[in-house]
Amino acid sequence: MIRIIKNIIIGIFFFISLSSYSQSFIVNDIAIEGNKITKTNFILRELLFSIGDTIDINEWDAISKQSVENLINTSLFNEANIELSKTNNSGEIKILLVERWYLWPIPQFTIEERNFNVWWESKDFSRASIGLFVNHNNMRGRGEIMKLLLMFGYNKKLGVAYEMPYINKKKTIGIGFQSIYTTRHEVNMCTEFDEQVYLKTENKEIQEDWISSVQMTYRPGIFMHNLLQIRYHQWYFSDTLLATNNNYSSNLDNNLKYFGIYYKFKLDHRDYKPYPLSGYYADIEINKIGLGIFDNDLNILSFKSTMRKYFTLSPRFFLAGGLIAKVSTKAYQPYLLERGLGYGRDFVRGYEYYVIDGQDYLVGKTNIKFAIIPKKVFNLGFIPTDKFNKIPVSLYINAFADAAYVNNRQDYSINNVLPNTFVYAGGFGIDFVTYYDAVARFEWAVNKTGESHFYIHFIAPI
Repeated sequence: MIRIIKNIIIGIFFFISLSSYSQSFIVNDIAIEGNKITKTNFILRELLFSIGDTIDINEWDAISKQSVENLINTSLFNEANIELSKTNNSGEIKILLVERWYLWPIPQFTIEERNFNVWWESKDFSRASIGLFVNHNNMRGRGEIMKLLLMFGYNKKLGVAYEMPYINKKKTIGIGFQSIYTTRHEVNMCTEFDEQVYLKTENKEIQEDWISSVQMTYRPGIFMHNLLQIRYHQWYFSDTLLATNNNYSSNLDNNLKYFGIYYKFKLDHRDYKPYPLSGYYADIEINKIGLGIFDNDLNILSFKSTMRKYFTLSPRFFLAGGLIAKVSTKAYQPYLLERGLGYGRDFVRGYEYYVIDGQDYLVGKTNIKFAIIPKKVFNLGFIPTDKFNKIPVSLYINAFADAAYVNNRQDYSINNVLPNTFVYAGGFGIDFVTYYDAVARFEWAVNKTGESHFYIHFIAPI
């Protein structure tokens, strides 16, 4: 009887070990195809597995899917596929890539406005600048980025930037720098009736600025990223500009100089960064303007955080929500450096024509969408290179609602009603997404006062 029980126990352990054995595999080899420019080490850095790893077969689909998303989110590949060949407890993995075109000499035509919709009101081409922007996204096949900018016309700009994603063996520490010099004939001198008011000169530049920074990045994991920048800003303002707004610059100084420190920590688990449908994103930013090196009374410290969450409700229905919060210390902020809502990505849809000045704000955004055309790839056989002959297209219809509050402790301007009040808006739109991370949004929105307009944007809504 004892022998029978013993044999049963041995059989159970043998069955468990056999099941465990058959449900996992060891990565014996990783073969990469299609990386004619990108170095193998850079690609391996984005994978959630490496040679010698033991992987549970039940977890493989999630691991390979996330690895594909990581590769696509480098913005270096049009396509990425991972194939597994498994024999008993060993596995050979093949990665198939289609690289993008990395060197872009792009003619530039820019209008000096906060967004396309503001310019569309006047359609004033006299405020245009033309030039050339050269962008190399994958120098030496290591994901290094080099940017050169040369602009002439209404405003003149000369800029250079360089980023190296890693310099150490662990591929966790990167470096970079940037510098840009700008001269302007027209400057936003104040805010009146919640709209920017400009001061313009015909022949003489009204403002010059030179902004430079050096940076270090630290990426200890796939989804975690740290950025530290040391910044130097130097501005020149005309007497006319300072006479128009006594609070434009610190101490009415024609030559304003200061150092600053900027730090950003982010967690990025989005499936596709240019237009996410699932996952989440969170960051924390700390910005210190003025380090006491120059006597200009600048001592501004601000904290900002952005959180976004994306839900896949069904194969075609998607939901997204986002929160943006900024808090500043009570130190004096000249108009030049005061940034509330209406700048960059921080705005309430339906208020694109306005700015809401202030030192602190909270913004909430929601979006629900339906995929009219889920991602579909069209093959253009007449184009010989695979860098351009496959065009992915997605089309979504969506409804949205945004709300915000801006706290302004030092309103320098005239007849502004939006600061220190609750604002909200909602509407409908159509989003178009295609290759090389291109996004176009066509939206109709109505705001708190009943004002409604049609708007166009070129970034993801949330």
